[in-house]
Amino acid sequence: MHQVLLVPGLHNSGDEHWQSVWHRRFPHWQRLIGLPWDQPNLTVWSERLAELLAQSQEPVHLVAHSFGTLTAVAASRLQPNKVASLFLAAPADPDRFGIAESRLVGPLPAPALLVASRSDPWMSFAQASRWSRLWQVPLFDAGEVGHINVQSGHGEWDDGLALLGDLHGHIAPPRRPLPWAETRLRAW
Repeated sequence: MHQVLLVPGLHNSGDEHWQSVWHRRFPHWQRLIGLPWDQPNLTVWSERLAELLAQSQEPVHLVAHSFGTLTAVAASRLQPNKVASLFLAAPADPDRFGIAESRLVGPLPAPALLVASRSDPWMSFAQASRWSRLWQVPLFDAGEVGHINVQSGHGEWDDGLALLGDLHGHIAPPRRPLPWAETRLRAW
C-alpha cells in the first residue's frame, strides 16, 4: 500500500482544518513538516517535498490544499516516479504569489483530481477550470463553498474523504483490507 502524505498550505492547516482532522483520524498518514509556513516560496517548499519523495521506497499519494497544491504539482515534476496520485483541493492562484505559469503547466505525472469551489477567494473557478485543463486532470465542482477550510465550514470534510477514495479507487485495488475500511474512504 502506498503512503499518504498531507501537503498543507499557508499557515500549516491549523488543528481544526480537514487535513489535521484526517491526520488524527489516520495517524499512519504522513504530513509535510519543517517549512516556513508563513513564507510561501514555491522553490523552497517543492524542493523540501521532492527530498521527502526521493527517500520513499514507493510512490506516495499527495493530499494537498491551497499553496500546498502548487507545492505538490511542482514537486511531482521533480520526482515524477515517486508520486502515486495528487488530490488537489482549493488550489491557490500562482499569480497571487508571483509564480511563473511555466513552472506549473503541463500534464501531471500521476492520476489526480482538482477540487475547486465557485466562491474561493484564492482562485476563481474559471482559473481552476483552466488549470485542470493545463494539468489534464478532472475537475470536481464543489459548489459555492469558499476556500474549503475551517472558515468555510470544512473541518472534517467527509465529502473530501469520499472524493479521495474515488480517486484512489481508480488507481489500484487494495492487496488486503485497509485499517480504515469502515470509514467513507472507499477501497483503493
